[in-house]
Amino acid sequence: MRNKVVIVEGLIGAGKSSFTEELGEVLGTNTLALMEPDEERGANPYLSSFYSDQRRWAFTMQVHLLQARFKMHLQAQWHVMNNQGDAVLDRSYFGDTAFARLQVSTGAMSEREFETYKSIYHGMTASVLLPNVCINLMVEPEVAARRIAKRMELRTGRRCESVIDTDYLKCLNKEVNATVDTLSKQGVQVINVPWNEDRSLRADRLESISIIANRIREYESADYFLDLHRRTT
Repeated sequence: MRNKVVIVEGLIGAGKSSFTEELGEVLGTNTLALMEPDEERGANPYLSSFYSDQRRWAFTMQVHLLQARFKMHLQAQWHVMNNQGDAVLDRSYFGDTAFARLQVSTGAMSEREFETYKSIYHGMTASVLLPNVCINLMVEPEVAARRIAKRMELRTGRRCESVIDTDYLKCLNKEVNATVDTLSKQGVQVINVPWNEDRSLRADRLESISIIANRIREYESADYFLDLHRRTT
């Protein structure tokens, strides 16, 4: 049974961080769990600025996140290819493109800035393998909005997210689904996970996550050598 790179995609507020951490625990002690760069961990110094002035900071923040996720993917690949264990990523290098496309559609990022973003992305892609598995946490935008509101009450570092509304989440959901669909067409094993149900208790989440972990363990790609050489365009 070979080790795998697993990415977790979904809406803001879907529960990706908790899912990623707990999936890493279930997969085993040697699993590398890499969390999404956010303001709470000091890995996204632009988040508050972006939500206060999106046109000024959209491009800067997306490039910052792209390079951070690029380094996460390289770390995950190295861990897996050297038989250290599985790797699970909370949001991915590929998932970052959903946000970039959204910024263009809302006008927060100009077409000229998007062309620069795409050029940087394609330059980095030469070093990035496609993941083995993509977990798509499927949450309705209205449910995600309620979870974001609840999260803001509990975590002061997330209060900047008060500007996120349901319409924004609906548009983001379309872009996330487009990204997941593209990954599936390129040969990534996609596991769609309905995640609307309230799973505030850890035991409830772990029951579902254990089932998904078994599916990941059992999945084997058709050819190991071709798998190592897959690239995305």
